[in-house]
Amino acid sequence: MTEPQAADAKEIVLFDLAASPNNMKARIALNFKGLPFRKIPVDPTDRTPIVEASGQPLTPVMLHGDTVVYDSRAILRYLDTNFRDTPPLFSSDKETMSEIERIEKYARNTLSQGVGIVFAQALSENPDLDACQNASDMLNEASAILEERLQDSDWLIDDRLTAADVTAAPIVFLGMLPPEIGRTGPIAQFFVDNFELGEGRERTRTWAMRVMAFDR
Repeated sequence: MTEPQAADAKEIVLFDLAASPNNMKARIALNFKGLPFRKIPVDPTDRTPIVEASGQPLTPVMLHGDTVVYDSRAILRYLDTNFRDTPPLFSSDKETMSEIERIEKYARNTLSQGVGIVFAQALSENPDLDACQNASDMLNEASAILEERLQDSDWLIDDRLTAADVTAAPIVFLGMLPPEIGRTGPIAQFFVDNFELGEGRERTRTWAMRVMAFDR
């Protein structure tokens, strides 16, 4: 594990909605870089503190001294830009950087589609379990590209963790939640019961847990 860096004495504060993949991204990035931070749990029914801090209601929101950053993509880029002595999430090589951003986009636009479907069903009074099964199938199909990439490497790009891993792993993780996570709330239990990564994704499962080890 990386030792905490003294790159800047200003406190880092993260407004945190624990179960959200975008919040997982921010926590993983901060811990990977060894940057100490203070978490402020967010009540999803009362977004007032987030709006007061950032002018908008979505998480994660990071405060670094007087600087406010929202959106997980922006947070990852801010950390790489402002803490240059920590392990990088991106790359100084143009082709590698383009590939990282390509997988980030794939994770957001394709890999995550099933998550949105299951979340909507979790909030429904009459959830459609067939829709949840279709969402699981979508996750399995979309993760085929990850399984292929992980054939010869522990990570999606190069031989190190990058923003590509940090973006994709939390999405996959929602399809492989351990049963005990269901005890944290009804939505978590719904995901445990109705969203599954599926078969043939052994390398992807191992990789996701490797990335998620930084989420603490």
